[in-house]
Amino acid sequence: MLIFHSDTTAPKGSPEEMQGQMGKWMAWVEKLTKEGRYVSGEPLLPGGKLVSGKNKTITDGPYTEGKELVGGYFVINAENIDEAAKIATDCPDFNYGAKVQVRPVMKM
Repeated sequence: MLIFHSDTTAPKGSPEEMQGQMGKWMAWVEKLTKEGRYVSGEPLLPGGKLVSGKNKTITDGPYTEGKELVGGYFVINAENIDEAAKIATDCPDFNYGAKVQVRPVMKM
């Protein structure tokens, strides 16, 4: 699984720049799909709820005021975590301060 962390302090750019960046994402998904690597993925909307503790306290969050947020994820097919990390190097948002967390998924 590739988990995309975005730096909320990064400049967002003009609408044209943002459209161009989205085009890069769509091209990457298309490439991974043609290679048989893309399984699923979605961007995440801002906000949500956090459930925690023995009392299962529910609070609002995560907050967009935080410096870094999880912006979305891809589930991909890879031989191992090293290959998945190499695939992650094609993420289009590195110029905007993004990070990609690469995690193996346990099959249940």
